[in-house]
Amino acid sequence: MPRLARAADILAAILFVLGTIAVFTPGLEFNLGVARLSIRSAWRPYLWALVIVALRNWFVPEPPSLNWLARRAGDPLPFDERRLFGEALTWPQRVGRLALLVLVFSGIAIALTWPQIRHLDSVPDLGDPLFSIWRIAWVSHQIVRDPVHLFDGNMFHPERLTLTYSDSVIVPALMSAPLFWLNVHPVLIYNLLLLSGFVLSGVTTFLLVRALTGRIDAALVAGTIFTVYPYRFEHYPHLELQMTMWTPLTLWALHRAMAAGRLRDGLATGVAFALQMLSSLYYGLFLALYLLPIGGALWLARGRPRRAIAVLGAGAVVAAVLVSPVIYAYTANKAMVGDRGAPTIEFYSAEGPDYLKPHFRSLVYGRWSENGNPERQLFPRVMPVALAATALWPPLSAARIAYTLALITAVDGSFGLKGAYYPLLYQYVSPYRGLRVPARFSVFVGLTLAVLAGLGVARILESRSRSRTLLTAIMLGLILLEAMPRMPLERIWRTPPPVYASLADEPSAVLAEFPMPTAPLAYFFDTRYLYFSTFHWHPIVNGNSGYSPKSYEEMTERQRDFPSDSAVEYLRSRGVDYVTVHGAFYEPHRFAEIVANLDDRADMRFVVAAPWEGGESRLYRLIR
Repeated sequence: MPRLARAADILAAILFVLGTIAVFTPGLEFNLGVARLSIRSAWRPYLWALVIVALRNWFVPEPPSLNWLARRAGDPLPFDERRLFGEALTWPQRVGRLALLVLVFSGIAIALTWPQIRHLDSVPDLGDPLFSIWRIAWVSHQIVRDPVHLFDGNMFHPERLTLTYSDSVIVPALMSAPLFWLNVHPVLIYNLLLLSGFVLSGVTTFLLVRALTGRIDAALVAGTIFTVYPYRFEHYPHLELQMTMWTPLTLWALHRAMAAGRLRDGLATGVAFALQMLSSLYYGLFLALYLLPIGGALWLARGRPRRAIAVLGAGAVVAAVLVSPVIYAYTANKAMVGDRGAPTIEFYSAEGPDYLKPHFRSLVYGRWSENGNPERQLFPRVMPVALAATALWPPLSAARIAYTLALITAVDGSFGLKGAYYPLLYQYVSPYRGLRVPARFSVFVGLTLAVLAGLGVARILESRSRSRTLLTAIMLGLILLEAMPRMPLERIWRTPPPVYASLADEPSAVLAEFPMPTAPLAYFFDTRYLYFSTFHWHPIVNGNSGYSPKSYEEMTERQRDFPSDSAVEYLRSRGVDYVTVHGAFYEPHRFAEIVANLDDRADMRFVVAAPWEGGESRLYRLIR
């Protein structure tokens, strides 16, 4: 009977492994000669594994092969919070150590984005980066002039609350605002802010893992993994998706609140959560889910302390107060923007095999990249997974169990409408119906792998006192080697067309910029006009965001034959005062044709023309 029990244990383990493989691959197929066995989904092997375990335990309640696990289960559960409160340091010492960490992770970020640091006037493309420049510039401009109308961006005139058509990135914008007020160039500010997401995410992950392991080397490895996680290069054009630095701080404060029940740690948890929400609405909503398994596991492991619930409740109140103005603005515009359709969300919901697909920007693995949805190329690379796996071998701790549960939550969350719990969120929790790409939950997979990798590195290095430095250097080298990206960049115009200078004395002139996009998939073209508007801040009827209002779609349709009589009359009905026509964006013959037509119109008055980027830009005033 013991031999049968041991065989049952082995068979159940094999079925569990096969089921897990089936989650992340299209399936398995075995040709047995006389028969063919295929596994296309995970539930069957998982179900048979549970049946075998149940039967084995029914007939052999205490199999000898699992005695060691029974002994381990009886041991006290450690927490892996070895330096959660640390040593007493003066403020100069704290600042000095923090500055050193920033310097170290800045070096890592610079090394991995080297073309970028040499070309701070360039971006990956002329779509989302230009839109993000407009967002952070608008907040810094409006917050000191008319904060009551902060969310009434100057695009899509005359629509209101246009900043809420996408993520308003309030905290990153406020971080960069002093540079705008000092008249630093917007493109330089954008790139510095973008790279700060890499650097500060590494720093805060270092602080979290050092608090858990008590080791600088393990924390350095974990911070490096999260700094250069492939997701960052998958979403390199997306500013808000680099702003992950507040999540490790939230976790650090959560551990402290659970351990000591201090009010200041509960409040710190709430403030850090609010900062993450106001940096990226995606991440704030994901973080609310991600905290549940971690907080629940830590709370149960500590004996369900009531004090921890009280202080975290106070933190939740603070978070609600901080984010309420933004939530109010988005709620006020909910009727306009509406929900994302289920087919769109399902398209951007990951599947298990997506975690085996490298992104085309990877220098090492990009050759195996598949043409398809780049939002779902989620291969985490080998080193983070291998190091994280070393943390999951028994004996476990409260932290290891908590982050294992968080890893499962994050992976399943990235599956979106194809996962276990996200369909319920989509059906019953309104904010999640506004998120287009559940696959972005995979950044929390990366953070969890980084934390578990740090715990794994601590386990590896504890018994190797003589070779710790060498092993740490080897691990860091392999992590960085795997992370090497391709970094194609495109230069942004340092100055806009000079014709806008003629509007300097106008209080609030409404502009229509041409050429306009002629198809929905080309709407990103208008991001260049958003960028130009940061130099003059007049309202424009053009725009680009995560959502386009019906009025904009109607306008682009009505302007296909610009400058016809009907097109010009429509602009007049929209309150347009000036029209700009940019020759650099037209074919020469088409530009000459439009200019000749405009010059012949009695209801258009030529104002000024100026050369720009090898063409000519012209400004006209509509005569009412």
